[in-house]
Amino acid sequence: MSETALPPLFRIAAPGERICFWGAPAHVGAHASLAEGLEATGANTGNLFIGHGLFHGTDCAQKAFHPGFGAIPAERLHEHFDRVFVPASNFVGNGVDLTDHADYFARAKVPLFCFGLGSQLRPGEAPALKPGTERLLRLMNEQGSIGVRGAFTAQVLWDMGMRNLSIVGCPSLLGLRAETLQRLAGAVPARDKVAVNLSNNVRRHALYPEAMRASENGLFQRLLGENAYYMLQNERAEMDFLAAMTAGDGRKAATLAQHIAEIFDLSASREDLRIFLERRVRMFFSVEDWVGCMQTMTVSIGSRFHGNIAALLAGTPAYFLVHDMRTLELCELLRVPHLLLERPVPAEEILERAAEADYRPFLAQLGRLTMEWRLFLRRNGLDIAMHAEMDQGPVQAAA
Repeated sequence: MSETALPPLFRIAAPGERICFWGAPAHVGAHASLAEGLEATGANTGNLFIGHGLFHGTDCAQKAFHPGFGAIPAERLHEHFDRVFVPASNFVGNGVDLTDHADYFARAKVPLFCFGLGSQLRPGEAPALKPGTERLLRLMNEQGSIGVRGAFTAQVLWDMGMRNLSIVGCPSLLGLRAETLQRLAGAVPARDKVAVNLSNNVRRHALYPEAMRASENGLFQRLLGENAYYMLQNERAEMDFLAAMTAGDGRKAATLAQHIAEIFDLSASREDLRIFLERRVRMFFSVEDWVGCMQTMTVSIGSRFHGNIAALLAGTPAYFLVHDMRTLELCELLRVPHLLLERPVPAEEILERAAEADYRPFLAQLGRLTMEWRLFLRRNGLDIAMHAEMDQGPVQAAA
């Protein structure tokens, strides 16, 4: 990102307050391996956009991430901070256990502000949350309006009796800038330099697993012949391949290449696959570096929501391949170009649809979302401050 770039359009205003952040991280410190770096992100590098958006999108007197429950007793948290901001991810899931966190924050005398809460449930799946997880959600519901990602999560919580809800999307969007919106409005998706992101390691969670598998595999196979780059988030086989290459362990790299080939229904002996894996795979532990890379791309295509958000923050058009409710509710709220993988979609069709991606609905929706953000923040005793150019209507002008 250029040092001369204008500040983000949107700012959360908490004048005079000391804010503690707990949840998705904004940064990753020094790490000895890809696996260690991944662990620091909360097991998915996409989480960085959630934490980074909220942390850097907040103006206050003092802010810091929580140093750990053992570092500050819950009963003394108010001596250090006035409020806790929770850059949330998929907490509403039957396998998530937040008991220790519920116990800690229930004893603290500091209010919680949650932005970006999402559900991991499937349509028709009854919530069976861990008692501690549900207790934390109800605690946040009692203290203010919970910012949820979309209508699906809102309905899940509503059916559980929670009423203080605001549909606000993801705090990663707080990183949008006027110049990136202008670039996005005028960009024409092209195959000149394609960024692809895939969810091949979580297909069992898909609404239509076989359709997702066939669609992703076909796209990957097709892009071996394009000027394309594969952006990782937490795909361990691919990560281990990169680590083996870095370590000069050719035997292990060959074994992992065989495994990756099997995932994508390819022959491991293909020379184009070997070259692609060795030269075209990327992974980032810095939001700034990731967005900077996406500024060099002409289009982003894939099923990773935050992988595509990296493109939008760079002003590069993205085409979202939807495989679960978490992605679907966000795409519907933001009105970004997307396709539900409910059938095997040929790669050429995906590429053709991506080339026709229209971001005018997103730019128009952003103005409406801004108003909801303002209402959401004021319900929580906060406010929104916007860069001067936002008041001049860059969204409308761009559209």
